[in-house]
Amino acid sequence: MINRTLKHVVLALIVFIWVVPFVALITTSLRSELASKTSGFWTAFTPTELGHRFSTHEKSDKEEVLVKTGNIFDRLNVGEEDFPVSGTMKSILIKGRIPDPDNPDKTKLVRKLVPVGEAFDVRGGDFVFQENGDFTWTFDEPTAPKPKKLDAFIDQNPVFDTQAYEEVLLENKHVPNALISSFIVTVPATIIPITIAAFAAYAFAWMRFPGRDWLFVIVVSLMVVPTQLAFLPILQGFSGIASWATALNQWMTDCEATKSCEVASKSFASLWVTHTAFGLPLAIYLLRNYIVGLPRELLESARMDGANHLQIFTKLIVPLSVPALASFSIFQFLWVWNDLIVALYIGPNNSDDLVFPIRLQQQLGTFKDQLHLLNASAVISMIVPVIVFLAMQRYFIRGLLAGSVKGG
Repeated sequence: MINRTLKHVVLALIVFIWVVPFVALITTSLRSELASKTSGFWTAFTPTELGHRFSTHEKSDKEEVLVKTGNIFDRLNVGEEDFPVSGTMKSILIKGRIPDPDNPDKTKLVRKLVPVGEAFDVRGGDFVFQENGDFTWTFDEPTAPKPKKLDAFIDQNPVFDTQAYEEVLLENKHVPNALISSFIVTVPATIIPITIAAFAAYAFAWMRFPGRDWLFVIVVSLMVVPTQLAFLPILQGFSGIASWATALNQWMTDCEATKSCEVASKSFASLWVTHTAFGLPLAIYLLRNYIVGLPRELLESARMDGANHLQIFTKLIVPLSVPALASFSIFQFLWVWNDLIVALYIGPNNSDDLVFPIRLQQQLGTFKDQLHLLNASAVISMIVPVIVFLAMQRYFIRGLLAGSVKGG
């Protein structure tokens, strides 16, 4: 009983650790810039006291009046469609200079919070406001007052909007370009290794050839090689290929006239090759463990019916290995989609071809303290992997346990 309770507590803790940051990202991305800067995301679901600056009226309003009326919320929401301010008025901050009792020849600045219902002087008139935002500005004689900007503190109701997503996706062309680039990199970098690994796994599981077991050990041992150690030889290799391709381009075409001879060493193709190389060891290991556990009698029956290896692989092994294939697809897709370091060193340097993780990292300097925009970009980068995982999660556990039980 204690062990079961402990498991539930640990599981709940893990869920909490993962869910809270995700909720924080989404919540902050749906809040206004002012709210995200001045209060934590946990205050977004309850009324929160925030400060706003409003003007009593428009400059064009020069009518002489004894009493000018209006509403603070209406003034704040002029031209504001995305995050309308509503709630309860708390106080207004006033500033003024009064004689300094310690220095009769000087004055000092005084700041005071005026509560609801208390009159205070504004440009020679008595200004009074109510909780619902209504205010009256009374003068002793007809006056055309100049607009006055005041700082109001409001117990503001929660408000959410998709303005940050519209700004990131529609007003900033870099984010849509980065999404397209990530798809261009991720889809082939997932399909290519899983296709090669499926053929290799079948060979390791059901075909006999000299050195098969030792070759499999070597392939599996490649999983322990740190990615960072491979960067230098990979870069040298791609640079050599690019130099050779440039020379061949110069020899076979008239590219010198258009200055298009140079072939880039960093491109989408280099990312496909690199991610394929890094993903193959794990893919072969997972698929081989799954395929070797398939019923031997099924394959022997296919051989007796005259099927060759290619027919067995395409008509039997692949349909039966869908859980393992889907499991690795999830791993590979998530890894490539979220990869930063490989894309940073191996990927294209052109601003229009940068993948989403690099663009997101650059936005830390572009958007600076605009948390709502940064979080909107982060949520966008998470949506695609979440959709992929939810679409294939029914295969995930079966593929993850591939080979752990004989016959599974």
